[in-house]
Amino acid sequence: MSERAKPTVAARAIVGKLLARFRKEKDGATAVEFAIISVPFIGLLFAIFETAFVFFVTEAIESGVSEAARQVMTGQTQTANITTASAFRSQVLCPATGKRLLPSFVDCSKVQIDARGAADFASIDFSRPASYKFCLGAPGDITVVRIFYPLPVYFAIIARMADGSLGQVTAGTELSGGQRVHMLTGTSVFRTEPYSGWTGYVTGC
Repeated sequence: MSERAKPTVAARAIVGKLLARFRKEKDGATAVEFAIISVPFIGLLFAIFETAFVFFVTEAIESGVSEAARQVMTGQTQTANITTASAFRSQVLCPATGKRLLPSFVDCSKVQIDARGAADFASIDFSRPASYKFCLGAPGDITVVRIFYPLPVYFAIIARMADGSLGQVTAGTELSGGQRVHMLTGTSVFRTEPYSGWTGYVTGC
């Protein structure tokens, strides 16, 4: 019995020494710690980049609609016979030649335009319309021009849901064309100047 027990005791001693060395060995501790924190850290960086880009594009949209609204306010758009949202998009916001009011990274084909009058400033409804209209104002009219742009969500944020499962955080986003997007809005409200050359409201306005 003693002869057979010796290898077992020796094996246990060897295993004990290996475990002790493993506990004392710290050469790979930094790599292991980085592997643990890298996933949430990189995820946080992506979230910061996404948020910063959303603010950047929103500012570009606001700047573009502000410049476009000046042309409507002075009657340049109306007297140029721009009577549809498509023409406003291709001739004012994103012309093939000349100054482009929206930056090149904005896909103009996805830009939605809503322009309509208001009886007074207090009664303006800033909620998103169920359907878009393009009704530019006559001299002296109060006009609201808005641009809606669906910016794709590039980095989805994954978090634990209320039911305990993992899922995508969708707050502040919506589905557009089967894709999750940030719906960005640029708005300009003004009273048109008493310009000359007014030819009347288009059909439907």
